[in-house]
Amino acid sequence: MGLQVQGVFRFNLSKTTKKANAAFTGLGRSKRVLLADTLLDNFTDEEILAVVAHELGHFRLRHIWKGLAEGTAITFAGLFIVARLHAGLSGGDVTALAALPWLGLLLGVYGFVTGPISNYISRRREFSADQFARELMGSGAALASGLERLADLNLADRDPHPAVEFLFHSHPSIDRRLAALS
Repeated sequence: MGLQVQGVFRFNLSKTTKKANAAFTGLGRSKRVLLADTLLDNFTDEEILAVVAHELGHFRLRHIWKGLAEGTAITFAGLFIVARLHAGLSGGDVTALAALPWLGLLLGVYGFVTGPISNYISRRREFSADQFARELMGSGAALASGLERLADLNLADRDPHPAVEFLFHSHPSIDRRLAALS
């Protein structure tokens, strides 16, 4: 995969919750796949391997770099747009204390508009990491089983209303992920 493994990193999630989780994080030499103790203690070896394969998909598909680039572009575009609108709404005196509520309102609206867009991109990445894991494992069965267990352990809403998922969820629903793996 081109990822040099320095060790297996287990993080103590059980001190705060019964939920299970895993993550790919870091840049350069700090790249890590992190596995929660709750995942390692409650999942089968095949399910753990499938979760690791999913996280390796994020590495191989360069999701962190893409996310950084997109996040930077969205932030700078937002600051530019909000600054222009704020200057117009405040009569050109952006330093006036009375202009501050406009700034908060504009930033809130911008976040409300861009949040679902960012979540959509994130959900697409999760689907692609799932497919990467399926190909790497030769089957989607272990990942599907692991997702089922994650849903149960994390008390996930398996099939949220589409509007709720669109607006607020950075990961696809479990049912949609399972359907894509079958």
